[in-house]
Amino acid sequence: MCKYIDELKKNNYKKTSIKGIATKYNLSEAKLKRYYQTKFFKNISRVINLDDLSKININEIKKVLDTETLKKEFKFIETDLKKIIQKSLSIAMTNGFLVNINNIESGVMTANAGDSAEFIFVARAILAGFNCSSVDVRSSKYDAIIDYNDKLLRVQIKGISSGNNISFKDRDRGGQGIDHTHERNIGQRITSKDCDIYVAVDKQVGICYIIPMTWADSLTFEECKNVKLTDISHYKENWDVIKLETSNYTTLNKKKPPRAQ
Repeated sequence: MCKYIDELKKNNYKKTSIKGIATKYNLSEAKLKRYYQTKFFKNISRVINLDDLSKININEIKKVLDTETLKKEFKFIETDLKKIIQKSLSIAMTNGFLVNINNIESGVMTANAGDSAEFIFVARAILAGFNCSSVDVRSSKYDAIIDYNDKLLRVQIKGISSGNNISFKDRDRGGQGIDHTHERNIGQRITSKDCDIYVAVDKQVGICYIIPMTWADSLTFEECKNVKLTDISHYKENWDVIKLETSNYTTLNKKKPPRAQ
C-alpha cells in the first residue's frame, strides 16, 4: 500500500491529518488531498453497481409519489429517468469531471480552468439551441455573445468548483510590488454596463447559474461581493433567462450601472 495511504490510515483517515502528512513528505496539502480523493473514489466505484444504485434511486422516488396522477407521470418517464440517473451517478463516482490528470503547473492550470468554464457554457448554450460563441479579446468585459432573435447579449462567465458563493465584483490586483489598496488595483463591481448576463459555471458537474444583470444591479455594493448560491437557486439551469433578456433588450450598453452604495 502507498506510504501516503498508510499514514492516513494511522490517523484513522481524519482529514485534519492531511496537513501534517503533507509536511512530513514535503508535499502540497491540496495535491495530497486530491490524491486521496481520486484514490478513494476509484476504490469505491469498483465495488458499486451503477445499475443497482440507479434502481435504488428510482425506488426512493416512487415512495414519495402520493397521487395517482404523479404515479402515472412517473411511469411515463421511468425508463428515461433511470438512464439519466445512471449517467449522473457515473460522474458522481469520479467526483465530477476529471481535473488536471496531467499535473499541469498550478498557475497555468488556473488559467486553463477559467477557459474551461467558458467553453462548458458555450457548448451547453449551443446544445440548448442558442447561437453562442466565445469572444477572443481577453481585455473584453464579457466572454461570450449570444445571438437570439436577432439581438445580441453579452455574457460574462465565471467558474466555480468549491464553496457556495459567487461575487459580482472583480478580484483585487495583487502580487509582489503591487499596492492592492490603490484605487486602480481594487476590483470593480460588475454591472450591466459590462455584460447583460452573468453565468456561474460549476466546473465539477457543468451546472450553469444564468443570472440577468438587471437582478445583480439591484444588490447593494456590499451584497454584490458575496452572494450565496442558495439565494440564486431560481437561476440554476434557468435558460429562459436568455429569452427574457432579449425581450427586454434595447441596445448594448444602454443600461446604466447602479451607484455604489
